[in-house]
Amino acid sequence: MDTQAVYLAAEWSKRGLMLLGIDPGFIYGNRAFSEGNIRAGKKTMAETTIKDIARLCGCSVSTVSRALNNHPDINPETRQKIMQVIRETGFVPNNSAINLKKTDSRAVALLVKGITNPFFNTMIKIMEHRIEENRYSTTLRHVEADEEEVQVALELVKERRLRGIVFLGGNFVHEDAMLRQLKVPFVFSTIGAPQGEPSWYANVSVDDVAESEKMVNYLIEQGHRSIAIIGDNLLTKSVGQLRFEGYRRAIAAHGLKMNPDLIEEAPQGESERYTIENGYRMAWKLIHSGAEMTAIFCTADVFAIGACRAAADAGLAIPKDISIVGYDGISTGDFYIPRLTTVRQPVEQMAEATITLLFDMISKRRQPQTILMPAELVIRESSGSGYRE
Repeated sequence: MDTQAVYLAAEWSKRGLMLLGIDPGFIYGNRAFSEGNIRAGKKTMAETTIKDIARLCGCSVSTVSRALNNHPDINPETRQKIMQVIRETGFVPNNSAINLKKTDSRAVALLVKGITNPFFNTMIKIMEHRIEENRYSTTLRHVEADEEEVQVALELVKERRLRGIVFLGGNFVHEDAMLRQLKVPFVFSTIGAPQGEPSWYANVSVDDVAESEKMVNYLIEQGHRSIAIIGDNLLTKSVGQLRFEGYRRAIAAHGLKMNPDLIEEAPQGESERYTIENGYRMAWKLIHSGAEMTAIFCTADVFAIGACRAAADAGLAIPKDISIVGYDGISTGDFYIPRLTTVRQPVEQMAEATITLLFDMISKRRQPQTILMPAELVIRESSGSGYRE
């Protein structure tokens, strides 16, 4: 490369750094190389790559890319750490790193609805790793509770040159016309359509109806007859509705009556509803409603942890006075006091199967299909006998 070309390259890199809020004089003057060396055609800059930055920061390459692009879905402390390492190493991001949203055509988007639910943490980590192994970058997009995820996907496809999309959380029914506007392969993960209903698009999940029914059957077998349920979107086409259907079927199968006073939903209008705080509020409301109950089935572990705290604050002993069970199998449940009885979803296998299916669809080796995986009923300390003396 001639001297003029090297100089122009440096100038473009400096402009990119200025867009990121980094002082180019700091990097060029003190860390990497001087303008004099550039003009002379002598390259003394360390051969630092985006992978080196990721390694030094203890994060993935896609996380560094999100920091470079000032993406909202990144922890501010993580962003600050990445930018500090960039300053210290003299790393000069190239145009494709700075303008990833415009130039990267080897990207897969993860659209997460309910990102505050820790259940998704492990899945996202595994998926990012597998995507990186395939030499693709990850675009992580948080979908608000009141946003339509397919509409978000359509806008994202226009914004960025995506090769594929994974939907995590959200609804299982969408307008067919909207889905067909997506011209890239996509997989709904953790969101299974009701069994027996045809689906032309790909999804990977457990049978939420059957697994919820299994949990409520277990409670009934323990002698519980007044079982409450707390969850989100119990009456809309969502995972919450599928789990509520399992609850309803178990109640009906044992000849018990549905009591509307024992059904509590997360408050609408909040941007994030899968929170411990909402679990606490819903359980507190039920406990102080005066309705008789001996157990609470929570449609997510994050709700169950909040419910356990509410029961304890109300002076109830778990499981002596009330049993509280969850769904998902997050690791926190095994360390909480009491350890949480739950339905454990095969998180690692679901994440692997989702990315494998997506890349097989991208390469046209497979057609969209439904993959159903078994969950496990894990009985721990938060549940016990429903018989009362």
